[in-house]
Amino acid sequence: MSIRQYWFVLWELTKRELKRKYARSFLGILWSCVYPLMRMALVVVLFSTIFNKGIDKYPAYYFVGFLMFEFFATATQTSLTTLKDNRNLLIKSKLPRELFVLSRVLTAFVNFLLGCIPFALVLACYRANVTVYYLMIPVVLILLLIFTTGVSYLVSIWFVFQRDARNIYSNFMFILRFFVAMFYSIDWMSDGVRWVIERNPLYVFIYVMRQCVVYGQRPEAVYIGRMFGWTIAMFLVGVLVFRKCENEVVERL
Repeated sequence: MSIRQYWFVLWELTKRELKRKYARSFLGILWSCVYPLMRMALVVVLFSTIFNKGIDKYPAYYFVGFLMFEFFATATQTSLTTLKDNRNLLIKSKLPRELFVLSRVLTAFVNFLLGCIPFALVLACYRANVTVYYLMIPVVLILLLIFTTGVSYLVSIWFVFQRDARNIYSNFMFILRFFVAMFYSIDWMSDGVRWVIERNPLYVFIYVMRQCVVYGQRPEAVYIGRMFGWTIAMFLVGVLVFRKCENEVVERL
């Protein structure tokens, strides 16, 4: 049966993940709005004298990178253990195993959308002009969601076969954070480092979103092409690997 026939189950799994995430939080789901705003304020205070002079609308510039990177990092890191965490339900039910990964990704996406609320306030403070390029926002977000889903499929399988995957991936994400130009401009980097950053798929998504939302400009065609290319390639690879290994995964669980 197609996953489209399990939308209700997927939504229930996502609500379960959201409740679990905020069960012991005093602010509850409001924390998803407060936390990114606090992080932005901290970074701006600490780095404004270093970076602000060379980057226009620096708080909004940073906010875009932070929100998009945190969504990807949270979605993939929580998806890493999702098959093991739901071992009993996976074995006892006939639900598509992809649903459990998708529920973790959608949970992170809901948190991301909540984080966009204070980001909108930051844009309002800068009186950012709403241009025709705002129409690209849902396109970028859908592509990022699909790309992240593909990566999440891969890492969820990886963890079943390699239990050290959590530590390895956590360190990888820590390093990756510095290669998405979150709080600096790639114009300041050497040619070699800049070449690496420009081909980082996460940077591509962040750059396109910045151009459309923060600066109201049309992103270069090469970045749009890379964005679509990375999304299609990663999702197809993720789905193929997940479906090829899912039966062996159940045996290993």
